[in-house]
Amino acid sequence: MIETNMLNNKKLSVSEEPPYDVLQAFVRENHIAINGSGEGPLMGMVFAAKDVFKILGSTVGNGHPEWLRTHEPDDFTSSIILQLLEAGADLVGKTIADELCYSISGENWNYGAPINPHDPRRYTGGSSSGSAAATAGGLVDFALGSDCLGSVRVPAAYNGILGMRPTFHRVPSDGEVPYCESFDMPGFMAASPEIFRKVAEVLLGTDEKPERVKRLVIAKDCFEAVNQNVAEALKPAVDYLKENMDEVKEVIVSKEGLKEWAEIFRVIQGYEVWKSYGGWVRKYQPHLNRGPKERLEWASTVTMKEYKEAYAKRKGIMEQVGELVADGGVICLPTAASVAPLRTASLEEINATRLQSTHLTCISPLTETPQINLPMVSQYDVPLGLGIIGEWGTDRAMVDFAANMVLNFKKEKK
Repeated sequence: MIETNMLNNKKLSVSEEPPYDVLQAFVRENHIAINGSGEGPLMGMVFAAKDVFKILGSTVGNGHPEWLRTHEPDDFTSSIILQLLEAGADLVGKTIADELCYSISGENWNYGAPINPHDPRRYTGGSSSGSAAATAGGLVDFALGSDCLGSVRVPAAYNGILGMRPTFHRVPSDGEVPYCESFDMPGFMAASPEIFRKVAEVLLGTDEKPERVKRLVIAKDCFEAVNQNVAEALKPAVDYLKENMDEVKEVIVSKEGLKEWAEIFRVIQGYEVWKSYGGWVRKYQPHLNRGPKERLEWASTVTMKEYKEAYAKRKGIMEQVGELVADGGVICLPTAASVAPLRTASLEEINATRLQSTHLTCISPLTETPQINLPMVSQYDVPLGLGIIGEWGTDRAMVDFAANMVLNFKKEKK
């Protein structure tokens, strides 16, 4: 087994530059690489980790040069990274994240936005932007990210890869930069369904209650929350899922309305993000760019009363979604509101797309349920993501289902 203290010797490999990086996906100032155990189910594979996880011998950057400058070198390595190293995979570098991870577009004014390999004119999605670009572009076999409001799911959708936000607390989150304790957690992504399945075997273990995915719940309100041309573009993928289910039904997921659910999420997230970042912001007065700056300024105004009121509403939301996905059900919905935005889009356009997507991406974290992006279709010749949300704890069943659907759909379309 690889122990943390072994990372002080030959297991630790630090180089001046990250791997060949035509996509500008990797960090440079705090680059680090570690050889895996040399044996195990992931032997021969290489992976990257979003620059929010502690790695002994490096310092977390969290998407901001002031964060990197004002924090001490990491004193241990995150468990999720050790799991992958023990399974034989080699860590080849850490990847760029959106500024303080408070965005889902993939833009970073400090380090530059990683390049979307499908269309360099478009963003990669965030905040796990570098991880998605490196995976989609073939620089790594798979990558780690973190997901609060879609930070794995959205870049997976924008880059045409499989990406998963597991059941809350299904994978260890020790050593991750404190962000939003009620929602944020590690996730992973891979371009190959076979590799996606192998990584899931290592990180997720086995389901406590094995359950075959057999019921499709089409989220009518989620498809109505996106532009009609997006819903139409997703139809071939939805139809394929329908053909492979024992039961199909269309429902309204949110009785209160998706806008209300997104606002509940926003209040809880804002309060907890300011709790994590507020002291650092007040102490160091870092330069913040407009998007994250505006969101943090708003977050600082959320009161304890507003936070508790929003938190109390989560129980009813969890019950509603739990009923829909019980006994082998998955909710089908657009992963994001659109394909990846163009880099020429204004901040107002970016924020509008972000807001539209939050009506979709808030459901999984609010209910602690697993969600996977399925890269099955495209629009305007770039990837468009379809999502499935499953029952709490059915992660492995969902991974197997997702991998099979993506593999078989692509075979039939050839």
